[in-house]
Amino acid sequence: MASQFRRFAAALMGSSALVLTGAALAQDAPSSNAPVYLEADHLEDLNGGGYLATGNVRVRQDGRTLMADELEYHPERDRVIARGHVVITGQTPYPQYADEVELDSALASGVALGFASLLENNGRLAAAAAIRDADQSLTLRQAYYTACELCEDGEGEPTWRLRAREVRQDAEEQMIYYRDARFEFMGVPVLYAPVFSHADPSSERRSGFLFPKVGVSSRLGFVFQQPYLWSISPSQDLVIAPRYMGNFNPLLYGEYRKRFWSGFVDFEASVTHETDIDSDGERFGEEAWRWHVFGGGRFRIAEDWRWGFGIQRIHDSEDDLYLRRYDFSETLKDYGQPIEALSRQLVSQLYLENRTETRYASVIAAGYQSVRANVNDDTLPVIAPQMSVRQVFTAPEGWGRVNLDANATVLTRSDGVDYTRASTALDWRTRWIAPGGLVVEPFALGRVDYYELGDLPVAGGAPDSDSFSRQLGLVGTEVSWPFYRGGETVDTIIEPVVSLVAATDDPESNRLVNEDSLTLDLDESLLFQPVRASGYDLWEEGVRANYGLRATAFWGDGGFARAFVGRSERLDGDAVFSATSGLFEEQSDYVVTGEIDWGAFALEIATRLDTEDFDVNTLQFDASFDTERLSVTLGYLDSSDDAAVSRRGPQRELRFNASLQLTSSWSLLTNNVLDLDAETTRRSQIGFMYEDECSQFEILYQREDTGIAALGPSESIQFRITLLTLGSVDPDS
Repeated sequence: MASQFRRFAAALMGSSALVLTGAALAQDAPSSNAPVYLEADHLEDLNGGGYLATGNVRVRQDGRTLMADELEYHPERDRVIARGHVVITGQTPYPQYADEVELDSALASGVALGFASLLENNGRLAAAAAIRDADQSLTLRQAYYTACELCEDGEGEPTWRLRAREVRQDAEEQMIYYRDARFEFMGVPVLYAPVFSHADPSSERRSGFLFPKVGVSSRLGFVFQQPYLWSISPSQDLVIAPRYMGNFNPLLYGEYRKRFWSGFVDFEASVTHETDIDSDGERFGEEAWRWHVFGGGRFRIAEDWRWGFGIQRIHDSEDDLYLRRYDFSETLKDYGQPIEALSRQLVSQLYLENRTETRYASVIAAGYQSVRANVNDDTLPVIAPQMSVRQVFTAPEGWGRVNLDANATVLTRSDGVDYTRASTALDWRTRWIAPGGLVVEPFALGRVDYYELGDLPVAGGAPDSDSFSRQLGLVGTEVSWPFYRGGETVDTIIEPVVSLVAATDDPESNRLVNEDSLTLDLDESLLFQPVRASGYDLWEEGVRANYGLRATAFWGDGGFARAFVGRSERLDGDAVFSATSGLFEEQSDYVVTGEIDWGAFALEIATRLDTEDFDVNTLQFDASFDTERLSVTLGYLDSSDDAAVSRRGPQRELRFNASLQLTSSWSLLTNNVLDLDAETTRRSQIGFMYEDECSQFEILYQREDTGIAALGPSESIQFRITLLTLGSVDPDS
């Protein structure tokens, strides 16, 4: 074999390329009998047997590659020793580096000095020594791990790193074990553990402790919540998270998730044994069990069919502050459920849906629970059930589409009116474009409703039930004529829009109980709708005209501006919408909207102006300015319509959020919500954020005053820490 090396070296004059069979370098290799390929600038015999390769050494076998400045091979000991800028690839998904490596001839097991390796998600691992066994387990001595970039001169400290005297990666168990582990932040040790273990990041999900939740609150006191993940199977897990609170009894929180071939289920729940608590955090009354359950799921039955459910319940609606008191959200996660609850209202629902390109059908059953004070749950309806079908038919060419709608709803109450309605509607709409760009969109609708009402509030021996039917219809058309003008720097589009609608009278309006059209707020999208009620109960009768003007401009690289002004006039018929809707008077409020997007600056505005004196009835304003160092958003909401004062009082709210980058890593943050009517700050946050390529750290002072007297204001200091590849500490998680 020595003569083989000499012949190749002489033939290639210092640029050797050898193919060694299993009888040579790979002889009796424990893990592979594949050939080994060696390339080097120089190759020579060693006294006593073996070979020395120097200069751009590259060894390849069975997908593994070793590169080094020099390499020794000792066949009698079945050892390969590589020195100088050693790089090993193919052993793991990422390259490994070392100053010196001693391996078996199959490059499968051995020892590395000055070891370093890249890992998933930009992770970096280094150790004074690394020992790899034949079973691919790895032991590191004096090791550390970080996801931060390291200084080239080796003098600077990474933002964080995890050090340990010994780290063992068990390939069979897919676990990593630590001895004398400590966590360093900015070079300062902050946590220590004599022993520590976690699942290998490359393994499947494993059971173990997750990052804790830590915070300090004037209401709850010091808060520490330690989650534990139980990986029950590859498709399901359970998180158990006991929470310690300095001012209250402990609370147990849990989350359960399971995935099926056809869908999923997801639940969260909490339970504690505690007294009532006043706005100052003082406990009173007797201790009792208090809990909440939120959850949902969705399953696919067939290609176009699915069913699902959502659950939102607390133990007792009289304890309406349970969720807010313990910092739980009152909003259900989006599981695709069809009913979205109103503010401070919980809904549990079960549904079946059919979706195709031309049809949507559903059957829904639902019940409600309020978390508002002084709301009797017996007055809330139970939907049992609501059924709806919408089928779209394509009319002959040029005649648009015809929609067939059928809907039936049954509402029952323990205390209040029982309501049953069935409706069938047929509507048609098309679009014609006349010469000169004139757009004409005629439409028509016909509908039949049947009602049965029970437990009506009547006096004098009158019947407490009623049933009746009504036939409704409308016709109309919408006409728009866009004009385009191109310019050297600005292109503009001016588009006047007019629509006329004639609807039948509603002879049964005085017998109705309005259940599904409780709110309406006139805006641009609603102005030209043939049917402007959100449900079936209210019917806008008579003749009305709607008109407006749109203007749009484009310039430069993405510059954009848009404005609209319009209103509606009722030419015949009575008002059916509330005084706060903007449609109560014969001449509606003016609807004005605008939008600008110009580089770093963006603005959106929507307002309703009184038709007589142009007073602002509603106003929503959002502006933002975003540069590399400064980001500011300003929002203003004014719904102080004079007609609404007697019912719920004016509502004026100002929102201000800002972020100022002080250095390349540090930023100043503030978020504020001001109630201008109550002259108080509902929510205020101010703090600092540190962010680099491997971590994000926030410390925020927060004061919150929801205006709920029984809850009272609260102050807290929140810490949010995210370490890339390790996890995060987040009080809101």
